[in-house]
Amino acid sequence: MNYDEAMGFLRELGKFGIHVGLERSLALSRETGKPEQSFSIVHVAGTNGKGSVAAMIESVLRASGFRVGLYTSPHLASYTERIMVGGRQIGKAALARLMTELKPIFEKIAHDPELGPPTEFEIGTALAFLYFAREKVDFAVVEVGLGGRLDSTNIVVPKVSAITNISLEHTGILGNTLEEISGEKAGIIKEGVPVVVGRQELVALEVIEETAARRFAPTTVFGRDIECQRKCWSTEGQSFSVKVGNRVYDSLHIPLLGAHQVENAAVAVGVIETLRKLGVDIGDEALTAGLQLVTWPGRLEVLQREPLVLVDGAHNADGIRKLREAIPDIVGERPVTAVVGLSKDKPVEKMVCEISRFARTFIATRALSSRSGVIDPYVLRDIAETKGLRAEAITDPFQAVARGLEEAGEDGALVVSGSIYLVGNVRRYLLQRAGKFPMSHRVVVFVGAFGSGKTEVALNYAKHLRSRGREVAIVDFDIVNPYFRSREVAGAMKDLGIDVISSGPGMEAADLPSISPAVFRAFQDPTLQVVFDVGGDPVGARTLAGFRRRFEQAGYDMYFVLNTNRPFTQDIDGAKAILESIETVSGLSATGIVSNTHLGRETTRDDVLRGVEISESFADELGLPLIFACVGRDVAESVGSSLPTRLMRLDLHMRLPWETVS
Repeated sequence: MNYDEAMGFLRELGKFGIHVGLERSLALSRETGKPEQSFSIVHVAGTNGKGSVAAMIESVLRASGFRVGLYTSPHLASYTERIMVGGRQIGKAALARLMTELKPIFEKIAHDPELGPPTEFEIGTALAFLYFAREKVDFAVVEVGLGGRLDSTNIVVPKVSAITNISLEHTGILGNTLEEISGEKAGIIKEGVPVVVGRQELVALEVIEETAARRFAPTTVFGRDIECQRKCWSTEGQSFSVKVGNRVYDSLHIPLLGAHQVENAAVAVGVIETLRKLGVDIGDEALTAGLQLVTWPGRLEVLQREPLVLVDGAHNADGIRKLREAIPDIVGERPVTAVVGLSKDKPVEKMVCEISRFARTFIATRALSSRSGVIDPYVLRDIAETKGLRAEAITDPFQAVARGLEEAGEDGALVVSGSIYLVGNVRRYLLQRAGKFPMSHRVVVFVGAFGSGKTEVALNYAKHLRSRGREVAIVDFDIVNPYFRSREVAGAMKDLGIDVISSGPGMEAADLPSISPAVFRAFQDPTLQVVFDVGGDPVGARTLAGFRRRFEQAGYDMYFVLNTNRPFTQDIDGAKAILESIETVSGLSATGIVSNTHLGRETTRDDVLRGVEISESFADELGLPLIFACVGRDVAESVGSSLPTRLMRLDLHMRLPWETVS
């Protein structure tokens, strides 16, 4: 099977629905050699926050030097997001190979009348465990899919379990009361295995502690053994302290937003402290760095600041309440336009009521798909109107967010929420289109094939940042191209107030890997916007490898500049091979694509449009946004405004030596 065939096979399993029970998962484990027993596991259950807690634990373990797998669900845009090793999604080819291997095992189990066909989630879980074993991970952080006791992940015996906040959900499967649902969640507690418990209603906590006592599982409970204090917050993140027993962790920081994420972080710290007591070597520095570097897309995530665009996969009443509580800290006084899609099995009236407390305008839409079906947008619009909201219905989610951006204008805020599936549908669309220019991390790295035009793109990007009043530096990491290097125009950049950091003193013209000590300012100065211009191909990317840890600690975006007029990047396969080699050599991952198809001064409108078309397909293949498309000012007018992304008009700075007029 190739990837598309593998995903088709997996989707076909959805017809078997949800069948709780561990028999099929245990059979899959036996048939695949019990891969989940070859690595240590942290198992995380709960209603809200379990994904965030799992992501934080994974990030801390990875910062400690462990090779770590992460299994979560559902995904936003691509199924490969569910299965990660070392912070990277499983490759599509690897997933296809493993699915091909699992298919005959599925058929064997399906023909057993006492077992029946494994479900989509059961096969996905078996594939994740097999992949983690093949990748020789030290740890896997595993998020429960549904409930706990009978979830397919519950065949594991972890080093530590965690149970985050519990509320009513999936009542048709897990029970109609908080007590019943808590009993299902507590089913992940194993004999003698420590469990860390997040904030709970008293009835839920009693069920968890009774279960833990019966199984002689030591408990660490938020509010009793774990305390946290939120200190300061902004759209950049939050600082806080955590006390676990007698141990105090001060001056911690997470980039995630919302007071509830501080509580989630406290639970993650409780898990890390428990692992330490079990002899796992995790230093304070790794704890701090891991929390600071955690990412959890689609959850209270700011995608743009001009205008402010926030997406949140809150999909139940408690999640929407937490969104409402976080809105004042993030949005301030901006008027809010909410684009909302809800699933049929949710308390719609209650959720819309919460949204009415922070939104001025309500645009009802629907996710392209949902496990439990979606509320008709026109029905949702009518409910919103009864809550006093100015509302409209737009069935197509992409048209809905486009209308939302129009309604929000430059001074308002757009909030997309109500369904993780809806957020997954529109997140990449917003990353490509929201705002006149992309929002990025403080550190931006431009990589690409030799001759892709990275230097011109980097110079123009730096000029744009400077035009917005930022303090900007360009770091010239190009040690392979003797002609086009940022250092050649350092004087002109300095006149614009942009510093160019290149080779050590006296080595400016040398083609040697000589890096100025001044580069460390790029990582250490939080007020400085930094643009890295990196040499072409994997050879040029080698300079990044020595600074990988610093890039990860500072936070970065790495944009792959694609010129489809270059011989090795004329099509998607060629571009993918170059990008994969750059990522392998550098140890960093691309976060976006920049279309820069050109032929120098001979560039035509057709060149640009063809390049954008290929770049968009390439970005779609990788599940990455097409950040912007570049075009010379002489061609810009003919390109028009119909592109699927932003347009950056380039001023040309670089000249070949024989083009220079003396």
